[in-house]
Amino acid sequence: MTARKSPWFAGAIIALAALAAISGPAPAAVAHDTLQDASPAADDTVTQLDEVVLTFSGELVDFSQASFAQIQGPDGLFYESTCSTIDRNVLSTAVKLGEPGVYSVVWNAVSSDGHPISEGYEFTYAPLDEVEPALGWDLPACGNEDSRAQPGALTPDPTTDTDVTASPEASPSALPDQGEESAGIVIPIIIGAVIVGVGIVSIALIVSQIRKRRARD
Repeated sequence: MTARKSPWFAGAIIALAALAAISGPAPAAVAHDTLQDASPAADDTVTQLDEVVLTFSGELVDFSQASFAQIQGPDGLFYESTCSTIDRNVLSTAVKLGEPGVYSVVWNAVSSDGHPISEGYEFTYAPLDEVEPALGWDLPACGNEDSRAQPGALTPDPTTDTDVTASPEASPSALPDQGEESAGIVIPIIIGAVIVGVGIVSIALIVSQIRKRRARD
């Protein structure tokens, strides 16, 4: 007589088979994007440089200047001309370098999976010719376009910039003579008084003659 297997035993066999099917090594974690190329590269020596270009393995996420590069000179100032720009997986930063020396590049990028990554390296600037060094900034370009300043810039002297036109002092010859001015005022008054006096006398004579003629009549 064959023994019947209970239903729970068959269910346990099915569950074990399913567990074996789905069990196994966990899939590898999705890798973040990495820096593939840099110009200039770490420890490079450049004689001239207008732009730092960083190329990544995946397209970068660009929002609110979250991906950027900062270039700091030997004097501790920053030499980015403008904030970094992104073209798919390429991060570019325009620069105007100052004095020769070792410069550091510190970059931050948001990879295609949304994870921020950041690294840094150094390069050396050694111009062949006598090039006038650019002025550095006290703050990085990204996020500080309207607030950063150049400490080495010459501030104008307010005493020399103000256009003050001194009024020329009047020379003694240009000043009117007080005696002449007084004479110019007194003489017309005298003439006027004489004319008025003559007029009064004339009127008095005329009135006197008229009265005499009336008395005769």
